Amino acid sequence: MKSNALKSLHKGLQNLINEKDWKGLSEIQIEAIPVILERHDCIIEAPTAGGKTEAVLFPTLTLAAQNKKNSVQVLYLAPLRALLNNIELRAKEYAQACGLHAFKWHGDVEQKEKINELRNPSQLLITTPESLEAILLRKAGWTEFFKGLEVVIVDEAHNFAFGDRGGHILSLLERLECALKISFQRIALTATIGNPEDMLKWLAGSNKQPGERIYVTTKKQKKRDYLVQFFDKNMDNKDRPEEPAHYREFIAFYNLLLEKKSIVFGRSRTRTESIAAAIRKMNESSGTKNPVRVRTHHSSVSKYYREEAENLIKVASETGLQAIISTSTLELGIDIGELDQVIQYGGLSSPGAFLQRVGRTGRREGKKQFFRGFCTSQEELVLLTAVVSLGKKGVSESIRLSKRSYHLLAHQLICLSLQNYGIQKMEAWNILSKAYCFSNVSLNKFIELVQSMIQKQYLRDVDGELVVGEAGEKAFLGSNWRRLFAVFDSAPMYDVMEGKKQVGTLDSAFVESISVPFLFVLGGIEWEAEKVITKTRQVIVRRTKIGNAPRWIVFRGCDVPIETAKEAGRILFEGDFPDFLDDEAKDGIIAARNHYYGIGWQSGKWIITISDSGKMEIWTFAGDRINRTLALFITHEGIGKAVSNYKNVEVQSDIHDRNKLALRISDLLTNLKQIRSSQFEVLEKELSQSLRCIVFSKFAKCLPNNLWLEAMAERVLDIEDLKKELNNAIFEFSDNQL
Repeated sequence: MKSNALKSLHKGLQNLINEKDWKGLSEIQIEAIPVILERHDCIIEAPTAGGKTEAVLFPTLTLAAQNKKNSVQVLYLAPLRALLNNIELRAKEYAQACGLHAFKWHGDVEQKEKINELRNPSQLLITTPESLEAILLRKAGWTEFFKGLEVVIVDEAHNFAFGDRGGHILSLLERLECALKISFQRIALTATIGNPEDMLKWLAGSNKQPGERIYVTTKKQKKRDYLVQFFDKNMDNKDRPEEPAHYREFIAFYNLLLEKKSIVFGRSRTRTESIAAAIRKMNESSGTKNPVRVRTHHSSVSKYYREEAENLIKVASETGLQAIISTSTLELGIDIGELDQVIQYGGLSSPGAFLQRVGRTGRREGKKQFFRGFCTSQEELVLLTAVVSLGKKGVSESIRLSKRSYHLLAHQLICLSLQNYGIQKMEAWNILSKAYCFSNVSLNKFIELVQSMIQKQYLRDVDGELVVGEAGEKAFLGSNWRRLFAVFDSAPMYDVMEGKKQVGTLDSAFVESISVPFLFVLGGIEWEAEKVITKTRQVIVRRTKIGNAPRWIVFRGCDVPIETAKEAGRILFEGDFPDFLDDEAKDGIIAARNHYYGIGWQSGKWIITISDSGKMEIWTFAGDRINRTLALFITHEGIGKAVSNYKNVEVQSDIHDRNKLALRISDLLTNLKQIRSSQFEVLEKELSQSLRCIVFSKFAKCLPNNLWLEAMAERVLDIEDLKKELNNAIFEFSDNQL
């Protein structure tokens, strides 16, 4: 049937493909279409610009057209409004070719359009999880709206699965199936990931069999032009002390932007705005008639300015942009046209993110994927080298998928009680327990959570039914329920206003730490704050020409995954020089190798060093999560105070006898090797007592302390993978103490 994939599509789509003069279907489309037409659940795994959207819309619209209904038949979920805006035109065109209608539903769409859509449903609905939640809670008659639902498509599933929004989607799917009394097809679109079989189980939940993985191995590799450059910050000013720090680095970076279309990825919002400000200052100081035109793109830039940047980068004339300086917001499949290059400014720990980013270049036939990395520290250099090395091999990290998301369970209990105007405890359990994100939540723990929420007045028990309590109303149902619809939260924000137009947002910690007037950069544009209105949380601004990047509060960093950590170890101890390093980068790697010389780490081997002062180092290169778990075990067992990073665990012990300390750690590692899977939860509970109840979610406050700590432990620890690594590792004491 694969050879007839094109002929199996709706005639209207076949005609459309001919009219557009496409060269037939792509490889991933040929593989996916027959599976989807057979109504199998599946994940479609392909890199950016691989044709995944058409691979799923063509067959699902073909099926919908065979039995057209007056309801939504195909539900398409995407993480960003910008993605929906990109997909909308294609979705409408493809639906129309099949005699169907498509509708985009999110917060920017007029209310009257939504009301009309509810009365006259389109067969294809594209929306976000938050908007779907709002429909279920606020729109009467939504079951009629979705009564003919046949398939749900989750776009950018890897992005969802990394965080709480993935668990939110899974809960929504179970609620839809229960309310509609149907079982619909589930399809996920994803970039390359390290554990696709786990994602299939994640998508299916406990009530269904996992579907099929659809991917293709491209026979013809794209040509690549990758280069990682190192500018040693300790060397920059030795020859030219009058020059500012990182002068050589920035000149090279600035020259790279001339006459090219680029995305520059920075590690943080502050870093992106700092880069944009430095480019503008360079434009002014150089007196050039052809300045490098840039904007920034991140979560604190308003929708208006983000979309303006996305459009301006496509413009070829002098009115367009040459570069967008972005955080990870442009990692996803937002259409920003053809790019000449992708630049990573600073470190990166995720090979999956690298593949997403570099996949934005080289899309045209005969064009190379063009990537440049700029590093100013050895740590950044080692990690970026490891990430690019993995990316060249097509390796992505595995996604850790939550199974005990107690805070999401609290969120969903509130939502279900509102959706059903009260719900019985066991009815809620029967619905939600099927979602993968709650698959390790026991009935007893669920009941404990419900009792805690009643005690804290987030819920009330009224004649055996759960309804929202006073604390729940106060915390989540103000401001038109906005805090309830989204499972994620951010720091308190001030709106930045230019007249009536919102420029973006600033953290309150930044605004309230500085006196008016103050200068800053946002969206790559310089602003002067003329007035701060605390009551309405607004900063009134005007444009200016000098500004500094504001500071944003970041509550968590990004763990270095085991795949990157092991590749970093291989580069430091085993590998030759990758061919994408410039001479200074090679020198930087040599310096890093010299720094770690003598440790003797190898893949599959853990090296343990012990000094006479009771200091011990365990070199694992197993990544942040595994090493953090090991460090907590060591501290918990009283061997010493342990801290960790992705490379090693450092222990300061009161045991100054090297042989005794070696014996203690050897016994601990041997015992950890022997733990059974049934003991994981018990051990994790013991370790969780060492954690603090950090507010990682606005719904965490609904939890009793023990469940709060369990949820925290699942986020930061990994006993299962620690055991796997221990079973595959050989322990070696560097001075042969045992």
